[in-house]
Amino acid sequence: MKKLVLVFTILLLTNCGEKQPAKGTAGFSAEHPIEITVKKLEGKKYQLELFLPKDYGFQVQAPHKILLSGKNGLKVVSADLKLTGPIHPEKVEYFEYVKPMSLEMEGSGALELDAKLYYCNFQKNICIPGKLTSTFPI
Repeated sequence: MKKLVLVFTILLLTNCGEKQPAKGTAGFSAEHPIEITVKKLEGKKYQLELFLPKDYGFQVQAPHKILLSGKNGLKVVSADLKLTGPIHPEKVEYFEYVKPMSLEMEGSGALELDAKLYYCNFQKNICIPGKLTSTFPI
């Protein structure tokens, strides 16, 4: 048990300092399988979407954290950054998928995202806190 805790701690520490580079979207990477997109709807309204591949899921009860900031003239007016969605039919601890999150922004520039999202790989039966840092041109 002590060895398992030590291995998990080492993995957590090595992954926490890494950043996910992105221009427009944060695609799947070796660091994490999470894909992030920002879509313009109309006017000042946008959607932030999170995707995982098949056989992965976001934990329902985990303390997910998403922080957004506007740079170079972009201002984030409002953001609903709570993960919501239907519960997975076979694994009730996870979302089947996450619904898009609403954003309202003014101006143009860059949207910076810093997040810590908890996801699990159903095939390997392992859960991981994914640390993401991405920039989206708006």
